Amino acid sequence: MFISHKSNVIQSVHEIEGQCRRLAKGLTKEEYKVWLDSVTSIVESVGSEVVDYSGETGYTIVNCTDEEVEARLQQLRDYWTDDSPAVYNIKYYASKRDSEIVDVAAHKDEDGKDVAATYVQTHFIGDDSARDTRLLSDEWTLIRKERDRLLTRSDWTQGADSPLASGKKTEWATYRTKLRTLPEDQKDKTTCASITWPSQPS
Repeated sequence: MFISHKSNVIQSVHEIEGQCRRLAKGLTKEEYKVWLDSVTSIVESVGSEVVDYSGETGYTIVNCTDEEVEARLQQLRDYWTDDSPAVYNIKYYASKRDSEIVDVAAHKDEDGKDVAATYVQTHFIGDDSARDTRLLSDEWTLIRKERDRLLTRSDWTQGADSPLASGKKTEWATYRTKLRTLPEDQKDKTTCASITWPSQPS
């Protein structure tokens, strides 16, 4: 299994090296073919085409042959992004982390009980900092979506044809300002549930 990583953080995984490289570069198949042609040349002394990857920067491609990559990544499923399973918050280490791989496949023990696959030694570990940052970003996406919904629902209060008296109109304007400044005012909050929403004028 081929793995591309940047500073040990996995960018793409594929059983074909070229596809892994294409995903790491973020190219379509057509764009990748054009790029590949640009780094391929005929070497007369060899009598065949040679691809020159020496100018490639930003990622490293490795071939992991001593671990069940797909099984291990499934164990670390919480570190994948929900919107794109090709994006990982998982680190790859070229050197083994511990001493040995054990139980590389699910099996039954001597008592006939199911034993899940586990890894004592592995190339992979979840990147907690990246996952926490992603989860916080996801929460704030939800918060902003709810904030925008509340603003849209109160647009009618500020129109020239609003039936509200000027005092009430001002109350709604204050409420809407609090909604707009909410991301800055409550930037320390980490979940949508923890947000203190401003009270709507009655």
